[in-house]
Amino acid sequence: MKVFICAYGGFYVAIPMSSVASLTDLKDRQVVRRDAVVERDAESGDTYVSLPMLFDLPQEKLRHGIVLQTDGDDGGGKIVLLSTEVINTTEIPGEKIHPIPKSLNGTRFSGLFSGMQCAAEATRDAGLVILLDTERLIGYVRREAA
Repeated sequence: MKVFICAYGGFYVAIPMSSVASLTDLKDRQVVRRDAVVERDAESGDTYVSLPMLFDLPQEKLRHGIVLQTDGDDGGGKIVLLSTEVINTTEIPGEKIHPIPKSLNGTRFSGLFSGMQCAAEATRDAGLVILLDTERLIGYVRREAA
């Protein structure tokens, strides 16, 4: 599976490229600050999801916005995932992705991930990579924005 690898301090998030419609570089723009994990823009209809806020890392600088592909988008807007730095793209073989440990099921965001890879070569320091389940994220966003 081809993924974007995004850095978050001591771990990384892999976002499947197949679910990304476009990637916007925010480096040269004003730093986007949001006070909520999910925020809907009433004017444009776009829904913004901040991964740093989801991880309780509000001080993380947002460097990229990723437009997630959705089937039958209701309301005409798009779902924009605000992410930190995309450090690279890579291929993660299915056999290298392990299930999320059941002990993490109680965390508020564990259901948004479909697996993990430890000591991944695709990261700068061979750290932990968690694989974002974009279908679940879109469901979460729609519930939160309603």
